[in-house]
Amino acid sequence: MTRLTFISLLVVTAMVSTATAQGGISSCCQKISNTQVHRDLLKSYYVQQPPSCPLTAVVFTTVSGKRICSTTLKLWTQTSMAYLDGKNWHRIHNNTQRK
Repeated sequence: MTRLTFISLLVVTAMVSTATAQGGISSCCQKISNTQVHRDLLKSYYVQQPPSCPLTAVVFTTVSGKRICSTTLKLWTQTSMAYLDGKNWHRIHNNTQRK
């Protein structure tokens, strides 16, 4: 009986550590939001995809730390991603030119 308990505990520990390493289920968007904010209020984004998360979504982080889960099909999503990519590109290249 103790052997079965030990194996069960080991399996649960492995599952929890795997979920934590992938950002955890709680950090995944569970639904898509219709919220749109001005692009100057956006700080960064990343794309979440299965199998790590149940939905494919673009997750924007605002300068105040809020997360907005958006579909990749919206024009607002695509232009906001392009804006952030351009902003980061300029920041990276301006820093390397100053050195």
